[in-house]
Amino acid sequence: MQEHRSVQGSFDLHTHSVYSDGSQSVQALIAEARERGLSGIAITDHDSLRQLSSVRAEARKMGFPVIAGVEASCIDSETGRKIQILCYGLAATADESGPLELLVNETLARRTANTLWQAWTLERKGMAPCGRKASVADVVEVSRASTGVYKQHVMQALTGLGYRDGEYQCVYRRLFKNGGIAERDISYPDALTVVRAAREQGGVPVLAHPQQMDSWGAIPELVKAGLMGIEAFHPDNDAVATEEAFRLARQYGIVCTGGSDYHGRYGAPECVGSCFITPDEAGESVAQLFDQERLLA
Repeated sequence: MQEHRSVQGSFDLHTHSVYSDGSQSVQALIAEARERGLSGIAITDHDSLRQLSSVRAEARKMGFPVIAGVEASCIDSETGRKIQILCYGLAATADESGPLELLVNETLARRTANTLWQAWTLERKGMAPCGRKASVADVVEVSRASTGVYKQHVMQALTGLGYRDGEYQCVYRRLFKNGGIAERDISYPDALTVVRAAREQGGVPVLAHPQQMDSWGAIPELVKAGLMGIEAFHPDNDAVATEEAFRLARQYGIVCTGGSDYHGRYGAPECVGSCFITPDEAGESVAQLFDQERLLA
């Protein structure tokens, strides 16, 4: 790794837009990336390929390098731990019949149904933690640009606060964690199946934020399934985790990526490019991803 790192000319390969649980439009993400001096970004919305063509069209319109990707939610069936796989280089099929599409579409449908149940539960109980109530219709309205409905949309309708606000955090934990009245999760596909499906659909699967989800132990089997990379730079990866990611990448012959996991006001990172990977750190692998993206666009 470089001793003196700069966001200028670097890449943020993990961001989220209004197409999933981010607050920023594609245009806003690109404008912020350009202002920060980044050479390119990836927009990796959750569990959907339906937005890829729209992301690519906006990137062409604005003349900025963007990889339209996906972050697929899954689970390590051995440990029960959640895992997320960033997938680059994908194209959606006309009838959504691609192997990865079939998996993520089911996840997205379950997530949307669960979030609507959570919104209905809070409405039925008359919850007004910040002096305002939110109906299911309010939540749907907040989520209208998204491919699904997320807890972030419930929180926006219910509180109007940003993720980094202390009151937001208190409300979120009270409602959705530690036995809160809206605490309920969904089932996820097996991570090995997701990696295989991503490869089968022509994608480049990369393990997201291994420190955040303690997914280090899953890497050997994921590599056997076709994993092609690991996210070395992420806000939740400390220096030790980053070094370990690079070590494992060398051991298994896979690539390293990096990104901020930016969600706008719906997440902790404060800006696009708050975490990044430089061209020297990425080597030719990232350049190849952007070359592939130009062919897809």
